[in-house]
Amino acid sequence: MSRLGPAARAIVTIFVVTLLVGGGLAPNVRARSPDRAEVVLVLDFSASILDDAANRNRFGAALERIADRVETTSADLVAGDATVSIVQFAARAADYRGCADLKLLDSPQTVLRFADCLRSVAGAYRKGLDPALTRKIGIDTNYAAAMERAALHLPADAVRPTLILFTDGKHDVRGVPVSQVQIARDRLFGERTPFALLPVGMGLDPEKRDELETGLVRLRIIRDMPPCVTGTAFDWPQVVFQSADEAGNAVAVALQNATCTFTIAPSPSPSPSPTPTPAPTPGAALGIRLTALDGRIELTWAAPAATPEAIVDYRIRCRSGDVDWIESKEGVSLETKATVDGLTNGTAYRCEVAAVGASSEGGWTAATTTATPIGRPAAPGKPSVVALDRALRVAVTPDNTAGVTRYHYECSGDKGGTWPLEVDVASADSTARIGNLVNGAEYICRAFAANAVGVSDTSPVSDVVRPCGSALECNSLLLPILGILGALLLAGILMVLVALYRDRTRGYVVAVVDVVHIANLGNGSKLGIGFVRSPSTRVVTGIVADRGPEADIRIRHLGGGRLEVTDRLGPHVTSSGEPIVVVDSVGVRHELVLRAFATAAASPVSSRR
Repeated sequence: MSRLGPAARAIVTIFVVTLLVGGGLAPNVRARSPDRAEVVLVLDFSASILDDAANRNRFGAALERIADRVETTSADLVAGDATVSIVQFAARAADYRGCADLKLLDSPQTVLRFADCLRSVAGAYRKGLDPALTRKIGIDTNYAAAMERAALHLPADAVRPTLILFTDGKHDVRGVPVSQVQIARDRLFGERTPFALLPVGMGLDPEKRDELETGLVRLRIIRDMPPCVTGTAFDWPQVVFQSADEAGNAVAVALQNATCTFTIAPSPSPSPSPTPTPAPTPGAALGIRLTALDGRIELTWAAPAATPEAIVDYRIRCRSGDVDWIESKEGVSLETKATVDGLTNGTAYRCEVAAVGASSEGGWTAATTTATPIGRPAAPGKPSVVALDRALRVAVTPDNTAGVTRYHYECSGDKGGTWPLEVDVASADSTARIGNLVNGAEYICRAFAANAVGVSDTSPVSDVVRPCGSALECNSLLLPILGILGALLLAGILMVLVALYRDRTRGYVVAVVDVVHIANLGNGSKLGIGFVRSPSTRVVTGIVADRGPEADIRIRHLGGGRLEVTDRLGPHVTSSGEPIVVVDSVGVRHELVLRAFATAAASPVSSRR
């Protein structure tokens, strides 16, 4: 197995042990009728695996080796009452053609058929993405469809029903949200007893390994799998595998405990030739968990479910990159937890645990994830504080670089003499509300960040804020501004009234030009005259009132019979009834007489038509 990758070797172990142990009969065990076992192997054929040539070929090689092993142990497999099915899945699931419900008991042909199935599946993995396969099952990852199909091969009266789900990614398929996975699992297997659903995650990407593990742990089921006569309970503490030794040992122990094969007395056989007996070594630690602290990492793990040699101690070590290992300095102990000190904050470490026996030491088991020690978080920035009615809303900009888990706020109503107002919030939402305050009183606030290691120094103090219940109360500048706006409004009204008064009707003015052209210019202080000319000769044929800026002659009524006349040459002041010579816009001179009357006009104002 040494040429296979970790996940591939784990699957080899699952198959071999399932068939030799799960069938209820170890090699040459014929003392009693074997226990019946139903095993469904559900294999992930999504694009994430089939697009990865190196890993799909490695997995194909593992399946071919299983096929070789099946043929080698054919005589033992036909003596075990095992029924095996292979299901492939992606967005949809289907039985692998000709490889479902293979009953191996007393059927050498079925055992050979099973070996052929494994080689066929291996060839499908080596081929990679195929249009026909994509049309059949899609390319996404659908746990719900996989479980639906597997359930068809696990009858209600199964003695030891086991579903082994192999995958390299989380559930991700359009139209079936992640929330439906647990619902499907509980609907299919929620009341099955005994029952085991054993996820085997190929966590090759360290950045995605935690997310994969979280999903598979929720999927796992170990329910009422009966203990063997030794009292060893069935367990499956680890669902994501990085080390082949760890995965193979965990699968082997779990399946052995499920089938209790060691309780079946072997039939007598000829004494074999003496062979050297290897020295027993302790089993491997399981389910290693890492917790990053300030300059150190805390490790916890589970003791092996079975161990050839009694454990007297554990060795624990961590390192970053390829530098020397740093071992725990704790003394001899059987506790399944320890701490490695003297680490550098901000540096990622990988850690391992090895069980120690009285005369030998077991292999090292690596944690599936790394851990990065962290110190206390840095002080948050200056809090922003918003005034509310008898309350304040306080917030800081979140910063999770040091694993901040919560923020602590304190506010003072005596300029920092005391800080009696406190509140804590989770780091996911750094906004908090502090109530039961006095409107109009001055408050300042400060913030602290906290993580698993400790609490930061205090932040800079916020600006002074006054709780308030209305717009006028909240803004001290608003009242003067409203006063100014009111004064401006009154001034505007007054100006309008003055304008209306100045533009009120004050009689009218009549203009006489060149003795023959007469027009009523109307009333008001601003008047004007427009000359009407023949289009062909440009000779003046009449005059009209024109108050616009382009009038030929502009007139301003000064009052008291005095008028200001502005022509091409400039302004002139004249009196009512007094002739004056004006020059129009084309340079022609005209005699103009203006007469102002205080009475109402007898004729309408002359205008252009």
